Amino acid sequence: MKAVVCTKIGDPNLLEIKDIETPKPSKNEVLVKVQAAGVNFPDALMVQGKYQIVMDPPFTPGNEVCGYVEETGDDVDLKIGSKVIALPPIGGFSEYVSVDKNLVIPVSKKVDSMAGASLPINYGTCYYALKRRANIQKNESLLVLGASGGIGTATIQLAKIMGVKTICAVGSDEKAEYVKSLGADEIIRYDQVELKETVKELTDGKGVDVVMDPVGGDVTEQALRATAWNGRLLVIGFTDGNIPKIPLNLTLVKGVSIVGVWWGRWTTTSPEETAEDFKELIEFIEKDKLVIQPKNIHPIEETSLALENFLSRKNIGKTVISF
Repeated sequence: MKAVVCTKIGDPNLLEIKDIETPKPSKNEVLVKVQAAGVNFPDALMVQGKYQIVMDPPFTPGNEVCGYVEETGDDVDLKIGSKVIALPPIGGFSEYVSVDKNLVIPVSKKVDSMAGASLPINYGTCYYALKRRANIQKNESLLVLGASGGIGTATIQLAKIMGVKTICAVGSDEKAEYVKSLGADEIIRYDQVELKETVKELTDGKGVDVVMDPVGGDVTEQALRATAWNGRLLVIGFTDGNIPKIPLNLTLVKGVSIVGVWWGRWTTTSPEETAEDFKELIEFIEKDKLVIQPKNIHPIEETSLALENFLSRKNIGKTVISF
């Protein structure tokens, strides 16, 4: 089978496409024939050795896929040919991947494979952040930083379903047009205007109730200063490359909560709640409330390019690899 293999830690252009042996599932595993694999910023960090989980080469990155059950272990009750979303800890950028049965989610064939591969990490993270970490309520306001990326895309779409007003911050005309197409209520070009003052103007001086922040860097403090009393700033990641140092007096005088969001850790500590959220997300798709259309679809041979686009901040929307 074909697989993307990291043979040396470094830039994504060092990745190789290799023919390797198809894995054999153990008694508790499912062999998935991959139709599509989601690509995320942590994948780019992992091949550089900069992610919080460091892997020794050789390894195949990728941990969200959608495809069909090819083979099962003895202790697995899934039919061959069933459509599934799977969350392998590693190995997703390959034609086949073997995954623990507890990390496999059956879905109807109505769920498009590109949408299925896009769902787990971005939409799972954002739904967990908004629903469980921020406890966001209908008609509250939400500032989305890096709104044109995968996290931003998922946030805007889920916020619309949840009845939340979105203020979307982007850094180019192309990105502004993209978030507008997703239904952004307001758009801020934070490369052109001062973020805090513009947010205040758009909220009649109140500030936003919640901030979704996958960016980090200097913009985090600006966003925190733009929150309302009892606001919540959701820390998703640091695509800026710099971890912000926040003056904690801001949390005191504004009554603001800075809330960490590590969805991957939560899925292991709260499996029942995770399953509940996935059920709701899949129902959104099946009932046409949530339409997921990845903007960037690459063949396996362009995996390095897909990851480089994350590192150069050129990526717009969700990215998948198609097999």
